[in-house]
Amino acid sequence: MHGYSSFAVFGCGLIGMPIARELRARGASVLVLTRPGGCSDTVRRKLPGVEVFEKEYTDSEAIEELLRENAVQVIVSTVSAAEVAVQNQLATTAHAAGVELFVPSEFGVVTDGIGHNRGETSTIEHLKSIGLPFAIFYAGFFIETIPAMTGFAVNGKINVVGYGNMPCSFTASDDVAGFVAHVLTVHHPQDVFNRTFRLQGDRSTLSDLAVLFKTELEYVEEIPGQMGEVWKRMQMVAQCGAASTGWNIKEWAEGDEYAGCTNYLWEGHRWQTIKSFFGL
Repeated sequence: MHGYSSFAVFGCGLIGMPIARELRARGASVLVLTRPGGCSDTVRRKLPGVEVFEKEYTDSEAIEELLRENAVQVIVSTVSAAEVAVQNQLATTAHAAGVELFVPSEFGVVTDGIGHNRGETSTIEHLKSIGLPFAIFYAGFFIETIPAMTGFAVNGKINVVGYGNMPCSFTASDDVAGFVAHVLTVHHPQDVFNRTFRLQGDRSTLSDLAVLFKTELEYVEEIPGQMGEVWKRMQMVAQCGAASTGWNIKEWAEGDEYAGCTNYLWEGHRWQTIKSFFGL
């Protein structure tokens, strides 16, 4: 192991738990922090050897003490990316505790450091201001969310808001977690500092998913099913182009760092495609 060896993962959802699992599998020391009443019991059951702590993320004193006691080098935040104020406070606490690297919750579509909430300093800008190095991992859409995001799980159709004609990056959460763990534990910290990693397991427009799933394409105003409004917003982001991990928001076009351009850093890995993931 030439990279980091001590981690704290905040959150244990779709990407938090897989990252903790992959880090532990590579011999790293891993703490998982959840909010009180969260999924700590599930983590303990599924990830033996990983210490789990229930802490309010705003309890800076307790978290700083915990990070210091365990000599944590890297924080991986998987809290909601919309919780900018919480992430910024975690970053400040991490810096005070001597943490060397902060991985913000930017595992989805491209934001290019722009804040998620108006009036708040983005976590990337905050990290720059306090001098704490960071690493960003863009993955586009998680492959496993396709049935919910398109309403396919509800009516068996690919439901699209808008035209659905912009290319999107799709990456399985296990691939994202494995890549994050590999890069952070194998590569030298100087090769990680303040770097953006652009992943892509597969590439498709939303409308072309109907061909892959051999079903009907339906243009709609609302996405059916639970969280329909959330998936509608995500599809609108895709229509703007930002669901491609090569997107450059400032240039409003595909950038010089193209989608999937850092996949090569996980040597020999076979990335899951939409077809292989769903057995199409």
